[in-house]
Amino acid sequence: MACKTLAALLMVLLLGATITATEVAPYRMAATTPLATDATPPPTNYVLSFQGYDFDGANEETITLNGNFVTSIPSVLSPQNGGMWTSFTVSIPVSFIIQGMDNLVFTHANSDCPYDDGVRNLQLLANNNTVILSDANAHTLNCTTPVSYNFIVSPTVVGWGGVRLDESQANSANPPSQVFPGEAASNMELQVQRLQSRGFNAIRVSFQSACSSPQGMGAYDPAWLNRAITITQQYSFWIIVDYHGYTDLTNSTGVSCWLGYWNPIVQQFMNTYSQIVWEPINEPVMTNNTDVASLSNAYQQWINQARGMGDTHWIVVQNLCSSNCGFKNLADGYPTVNDTQGRVFISLHSYMVYQYYSSSWNNATADSLAKQVYNEVVSGSQRTGWPVLNTEGGADPQQVNCSGGVSLPSSKCAPDQVQVGSAGYSNTTFHFIQALTNLYDSNTPQRINWLWWPMGSWTDTPLAEPTYGALSSDGWGSLLQYQPVPPPNNPSLRLDGIGVNSCQQQFCQQSQLLTTTQSRDVIIVVVETCCGTNVTSVTDNNGLTFTERISYTSQTEVSGGFGGNQTLWEYYAIATSPLNSDNITVVAGKCCYTVSGMQTFAISGANTVDVFDPNPSIPATVSCPGTGCGDCTANFRQGTCSAFIQTSRIDFVVASTAINDAGPCGPSSPGFTNITNQNGRFEVDYTITTTPQTVEFDCNGTDAMAIVVDAIIASG
Repeated sequence: MACKTLAALLMVLLLGATITATEVAPYRMAATTPLATDATPPPTNYVLSFQGYDFDGANEETITLNGNFVTSIPSVLSPQNGGMWTSFTVSIPVSFIIQGMDNLVFTHANSDCPYDDGVRNLQLLANNNTVILSDANAHTLNCTTPVSYNFIVSPTVVGWGGVRLDESQANSANPPSQVFPGEAASNMELQVQRLQSRGFNAIRVSFQSACSSPQGMGAYDPAWLNRAITITQQYSFWIIVDYHGYTDLTNSTGVSCWLGYWNPIVQQFMNTYSQIVWEPINEPVMTNNTDVASLSNAYQQWINQARGMGDTHWIVVQNLCSSNCGFKNLADGYPTVNDTQGRVFISLHSYMVYQYYSSSWNNATADSLAKQVYNEVVSGSQRTGWPVLNTEGGADPQQVNCSGGVSLPSSKCAPDQVQVGSAGYSNTTFHFIQALTNLYDSNTPQRINWLWWPMGSWTDTPLAEPTYGALSSDGWGSLLQYQPVPPPNNPSLRLDGIGVNSCQQQFCQQSQLLTTTQSRDVIIVVVETCCGTNVTSVTDNNGLTFTERISYTSQTEVSGGFGGNQTLWEYYAIATSPLNSDNITVVAGKCCYTVSGMQTFAISGANTVDVFDPNPSIPATVSCPGTGCGDCTANFRQGTCSAFIQTSRIDFVVASTAINDAGPCGPSSPGFTNITNQNGRFEVDYTITTTPQTVEFDCNGTDAMAIVVDAIIASG
């Protein structure tokens, strides 16, 4: 919907069931649950429990998952299990679980063919408490009859839509891009940054139909889609690619046009990024408003075409009632489709339309409607066997004439309208979308995914930050209470490579070779110079752009003047791909031997946009000895110099120390690991924090002159 002209009685929001089981184990969602206080973290373990009948021979039964060998049981001859049901528990490696259709199989050894065994009360749990698969039925297992379970695992996808594809272009009014060096950031890049900062992981990007009308979400351009995918890939976001059409499927000519238009798009981009979700059509309208069969057929043709090309991405199949349907129960509007990949989301768009509820326009009606929508989405998932991604919904009362520029109160708007325009809302509709969000977020065993509307900069609502639509600081999206998406388990925040000296020359130059294993690493270069020397450049042979983070000169006076004015420098860069013996070189402004030390290292799992912890205590700088640092003297082995920061999240903390021609800081500061000690003048240590906390770095037993403590934040 760009501006909603096809107002349905209900247009349902997106339900994103994280995991759905089909076949023997249908997916189940609770009817009502209280709002969760903590979002469900990504799975870190899977445990399979079941009862086996007559499992008495050594290695008599073999369990595989998606063709991967899990185990053979029992591990030894177990005559005590003969002719009876016995309980078993098996750990499943996380890597064996795939998104889409999973296949768990029990097979029986040929050595025991005369006998029938069995499996019952099977359950697969994630994180020890989330039910992935459940089947209490007893199934016969023998040489010719394996027991097979199919279940669907889908990702958590929660975010906002309403962003036009053309918003991926650079906007000269914006700050520099973090994705495209040398350009100004696009509106889309800023929108993804805001979504990430607020705990979302998905953005819906739209372009207008090529085969029907109405239009309104801008043209399609492959260059723009390429940029949009690049942006989302940079931030590890899901991108829902939305063909924002309505009437394309009302006849065979339209269907042919629609399929033909999509073909080269899928062909061009199907191998570019794993986190693409195709949305073949926004809100399909059929000539007969109960013709789900024709809608199902059109979607099946689209799926077959994509899979025939080798595409494996998730695909959104829209409920007929997202536009206009003749069903009392919205669950009747879901299409029926098959997919060899098992990667289909069903969707229902939902709004509380003033036109249809004006006679009972109050919070009680809003609550009742939210519960009805939720229950019918749950029913749709149970009927179809597919997880849900509701790609649209919001707080707009859908009064077409309540546009930007209308003064409130107005008969053109809902009586309790707060903001006008397409990103506007009323008190009652906000209550509706908040109630629906609560139901989706608290659903068990997994939350229901949603994408609310609209975020795009095209809206006509007067807002303080029009780039962000309803997610402006004064928009209804900034009032909404929701559960943030937990950050992914991998990649974890960790050290991914340490530079090795390749050259130390008297001509003011030092270099190291750095090799890494991960993409999107933060590369840190710490340098110590003396004698008032500046660092004039940091370069490498992979074209990285190094930015100065901080330079700090010790205020300590050194007796005899030798080695005075010691300065610690810190530079950083983002490596988009792994490095192989990358030669990183520091050039100083004075000769000779004025670079006292240099260390490069890589950090994986870090935030590559807002690299550093924003807490005002970071970075911390102290000169030693001094009132802010303490007094440590190598000759007398006395005293401790210290620096403190307050972290605000999961951080990679780096402590750099300038030393006056003495030994290293020792013993190690509690919790810190040493990276390097060089020339009796330079040391770098690190620690990783897992919660907000005060971090203290101590240096004792040496002549510390300056300490800099900085913190790089984890992604997500």
